[in-house]
Amino acid sequence: MKFSSPHPIFFLILVLEQTLIFSSMADKQFIINTCKSTPSFKLCLNILLSNPKSQNADLTGLALIGVAAVKAKGVNIIQHVANLKKSQPELKPALDHCEDVYHAVVDADVPSANEALRGGMVKFAEDGMADAAVEAKSCERSFGEHGVKSPITGLNYDMNDVANVVRAIIRMLL
Repeated sequence: MKFSSPHPIFFLILVLEQTLIFSSMADKQFIINTCKSTPSFKLCLNILLSNPKSQNADLTGLALIGVAAVKAKGVNIIQHVANLKKSQPELKPALDHCEDVYHAVVDADVPSANEALRGGMVKFAEDGMADAAVEAKSCERSFGEHGVKSPITGLNYDMNDVANVVRAIIRMLL
């Protein structure tokens, strides 16, 4: 096929470009609307927009991205706790508890939430994220029970917040 002028090709490129821009804007608007229904709009946007897969994800995909963020946060906290156990052995009993509960998050709650989301059993995924929030509070409480100040209060609050944002996304699937 031969075109007599470059205008049809230019028009086709322009239409494709506009379609891609509109599609990208619509996807971002979907993420914005989703995040508006969570306890922390800014945190939700941060979690979802930091993952490029969110641009093409449906609500289940966004929930899976959130569950992955809970896992990453849990792994980070486990590593931090391991370092603290070396540098602050007087905190060992509370840190041991924290290590246990965060292993439960990473090794049980996250995999069960992923499996539940992929299998359409949304309530079980929500339960996993609720448990992740409970475990963060349990870790924080353990320091007080041992009569010491928590060196990871911020991390525990962060996990609680992330888990509750992801739980809210998952609840939208119910």
